[in-house]
Amino acid sequence: MKIKCSIFEEDKEEFSWDENALKRFKKVIRDQGIKCCMDDIFLLGFLRARKYEMGRSLQLLKNYYEIRLQYPQYFKDRLPSKVEHALSLNTMQFLPKPDQKGRYIYIFQYANWDTSIANSYDVFRCCMLYFDLQLNLHRTQEKKIVGIANGEGMSLSHFLQATPSFMNSVTKVWLKDAYQARFSEIHFVNLNIIIKAFLSIFVPLLPSKLRERLHLHSDMSTLHEFISPDCLPLEYGGNLPSFDPTEANNMIKANEEFFRKNEEYVKLYEEQKNKNFSEGTFRYVKEDFQDEKVKKIIEKTEERFKTYSHDPEAFLAAMKQDSELEITHF
Repeated sequence: MKIKCSIFEEDKEEFSWDENALKRFKKVIRDQGIKCCMDDIFLLGFLRARKYEMGRSLQLLKNYYEIRLQYPQYFKDRLPSKVEHALSLNTMQFLPKPDQKGRYIYIFQYANWDTSIANSYDVFRCCMLYFDLQLNLHRTQEKKIVGIANGEGMSLSHFLQATPSFMNSVTKVWLKDAYQARFSEIHFVNLNIIIKAFLSIFVPLLPSKLRERLHLHSDMSTLHEFISPDCLPLEYGGNLPSFDPTEANNMIKANEEFFRKNEEYVKLYEEQKNKNFSEGTFRYVKEDFQDEKVKKIIEKTEERFKTYSHDPEAFLAAMKQDSELEITHF
């Protein structure tokens, strides 16, 4: 599906792909009795994310749809018109200019998030709108993504939204083996005690590869060791204009039909899955997206959060005391 009102330059000719592998992937999907979106660029995202390995690409595609069925609170009625109040806060965007390595940069600014207007669920729903659209770009699929979270202005109201159960669901949906997005780096800037407490919840839930790609910055000079100032907004010590998601939000709003069709494909997948099951031709065993170690981490973190959620400094101290939570570097 073509993106309407795109703020990104067309890059289709710049990136090649294995046309025969794409044809084989479509055949495998049909042979498995799966009904889903069959657009070339959509399916290429799964092949590229798994280096064109058919079995792993197919599993990722199945996980993509299964996680949407598992967490309807994030994906049902997930349309720009339904979350306009959250989009209007201007908390996030992908910069239209790639960085010096050709990667698109996603920025999230806590200071712009008014928790009295939008809760964590709707903010995350907006995030997934952005990523679902972005993953239909060849550059995003090939070059991966750089993420930057700006902790300036992060307050207690934001921390209270970051319950361990919520953060666990976010990582399962977005950062584990149920999504074709790939991060080459994740950066946190303008650290304070609240964002450090937040990270003490977030980081232990990450896959080990992503933990290795996580970078914390007390000032912008160390960020510039990874991303050129020529590719960053003014607020990040860069040479681009100030952070302004207005055009990016307008692009999201212009693609209401794109997101509506995506939701229809989830329903189509579920209907066919149920039909296959009733006919005895169901071939998919649902993966457990949560291992036992992470489950224990969540239980312990929930206990700490219930006790110390209104005192992030005490929460962080309590988390550091538990060596199993692996957060001593904060």
